[in-house]
Amino acid sequence: MFTSLRGRLFSSTLIILVLFLGGTGWGLHQAFTHSVKQGAQEQLQLHLYGLLAAGNEIDNSLYLPEVLQEPRFNTLSSGLYGAVLNGQDVDEKGGPKKPLPVWISESSLGVDFSSVKMLLPGAAQFDTVFDDDLTFYQLALGIVWEGVGGVERTYTFVVRENVERYQAQLTSFLDVLWKWLLGLGLILLVTQWLVMQWGLSPLRLLAQQVALIEKGESQRLEGRFPLEISPVVNNLNQLVTHEHRQRERYKNTLGDLAHSLKTPLAVLRGATDSAQPVDALPEVVESQVKRMDQIVDYQLKRAVASSGAVKIGKAIVIDIICEKLLTTLDKVYRDKKVHASIEREGLKVESLKFIGDEGDLLEVMGNLLDNAYKHCVREVKVTLRLGETQQQGVLLFEDDGVGIPEDVGERVLNRGVRVDTAMQGQGIGLAVVQDIVAGYHGKVSVGRSKVLGGASICIEIPCVTDE
Repeated sequence: MFTSLRGRLFSSTLIILVLFLGGTGWGLHQAFTHSVKQGAQEQLQLHLYGLLAAGNEIDNSLYLPEVLQEPRFNTLSSGLYGAVLNGQDVDEKGGPKKPLPVWISESSLGVDFSSVKMLLPGAAQFDTVFDDDLTFYQLALGIVWEGVGGVERTYTFVVRENVERYQAQLTSFLDVLWKWLLGLGLILLVTQWLVMQWGLSPLRLLAQQVALIEKGESQRLEGRFPLEISPVVNNLNQLVTHEHRQRERYKNTLGDLAHSLKTPLAVLRGATDSAQPVDALPEVVESQVKRMDQIVDYQLKRAVASSGAVKIGKAIVIDIICEKLLTTLDKVYRDKKVHASIEREGLKVESLKFIGDEGDLLEVMGNLLDNAYKHCVREVKVTLRLGETQQQGVLLFEDDGVGIPEDVGERVLNRGVRVDTAMQGQGIGLAVVQDIVAGYHGKVSVGRSKVLGGASICIEIPCVTDE
């Protein structure tokens, strides 16, 4: 892909460079050609003024000396020719005759000036003329010569020069011009290639990083990229991170599902005890099967949900969820005869409400209360209060067990970390709590209970109160 891109960029640059240098060369060619013609015209004008200065009238006729100051006028076929034309005579019909040369330079023997037209006094005409397959620059000037007695006669002075000298200058200039343009073009192409190699190096690095991710050798794009590519790199990193998180979420969902079904299954297992009233069995089975159905549905939703999404839900009374869970866990751990209590600091009964998904609240409180029941000696305590802001609620879960060792601390929130390996479990309950609370931009703190002496798990989640 990048080779093709580099080729297209280089081809485009080559086309633009050829057009630019070609246009530049053509423009300089035209400018220099115009300058050469203008220089030739000025040079011919000087020669023409020289002829005017050398002219003299004798016996009512215009004469110029045989030997002129410009030596090329005196040398046959020198390439510089001069003539003076007179068109005052009339033909048989009374019209003006073709202009006749009254004087031609020594160099002009055999040169035809018949094509030159008489010009009005003061008029000048510069042309490019052709004679015997030769090209000349020609300048003609019409004048009025006042002779003896005030008699005026009209003449046209003509100076003609071969273009070979000027063409040689133009050829030499073009030769140097195109050599320089070709050299500059090659230098620019090499420079452009090097700049393109340097400019596309971040894309090659990006391709290498993507290849490493595809091989599983890297988890994100690393390296320094220019500002123009950084947004793409950041978006790709976010995409890769999201994909890894989603894959990890799918993998963990099975473990979370199995962990969540433990309590309903334990209740059903306990319902088969002979001490359980037979009449209450259908109700217990129905409620727990319904709960398991809710757990499966909830875990499936969590598996496909984005962990970075903003979670919005209705207000759920925390007291009701807590009492429902305590009733269920009392049945599961009835042999321990746990004493569980709910304390509300500065709150009325059922006044604190969680803003979010009910399944999330059940999963968080279910895991924390199940751990408290499992590790306590006899007492579990749940404390509800408002946080530092009115939009945040604090839920504190305490027990009178051995607590969480200091060397474990916050690591117990990581998946697979267990405090007591002698008890059954997978070490994912608190990790699930951490994941759910983080989804609500909340916080989970682990410590030791100052009141009961065992573990203390505190969570902060979005809440409102009726007070």
